[in-house]
Formats: sequence, C-alpha cells, structure tokens
Amino acid sequence: MSNSDKQACGALASIILIHVAVLLTGLLTSRFFVIVYLNLTASVSLLIYWAQKQIRIQQHIVERREILVLGFEVLIAGYSIFTLTAEPTCTLTAVHVVLLSIHLIALFAFFIFMLTFRIKKLF
Repeated sequence: MSNSDKQACGALASIILIHVAVLLTGLLTSRFFVIVYLNLTASVSLLIYWAQKQIRIQQHIVERREILVLGFEVLIAGYSIFTLTAEPTCTLTAVHVVLLSIHLIALFAFFIFMLTFRIKKLF
C-alpha cells in the first residue's frame, strides 16, 4: 500500500471515528446539539465542495444521482438550521440520529469501496 493510499484511508477512517464519537456522545449524554452541528457541518461542507467543483470544470453534466445526493444534503442543512432555531423535541432528536446514521453508513460504504478498488485520493 502506497503512502497516498495510507493517507486517504487514514483521513476517511478519522472522519468515521468522529461520526461514531459524536453519535455516541449525543445518544449517551444530553448533548443533542453536537449531532445537529455535525450534520450541518457535513452537509454544508459537501455543498461547498460541489459548488467549487462546478466552478472549476468547463463542461457541466449533472447526473440524477448527484442531484439526489445534493437534494438530500440541502434537506439536512435546512433541517439542521430549523432544529437550531426551534425548541428541541423527541422527533427532532430521532430524525437527526437517523440522518447522522445515514451519513455514517455512506462513509462506511465509501471506505469499503476505497479499500476494494485502491482509490488513491478522496477528491
């Protein structure tokens, strides 16, 4: 395994560990807003990366699955902002735990895909 493979795997593994730690912290303590901030940070960072990528490329081909992922991330960002401004309820907590779990499952899938096909860079 080359050095760039190790760096990419290490970066993705650390992101997975951060998600697991935040999920456990949010579930085991009463610090629910940690989950909301991580959801907001993850979705906004993905949207910013996509916008920068679209500015850099010359030919714009947007696929259906890309639109679905971006729509999902916009919903997460909007729901996170709504949660920060509204009163916390059990429904808000449950929805954010499910959204964070979806992010975590996607990260695990990317990590397995990355290890299977020897992807050397994240972006």
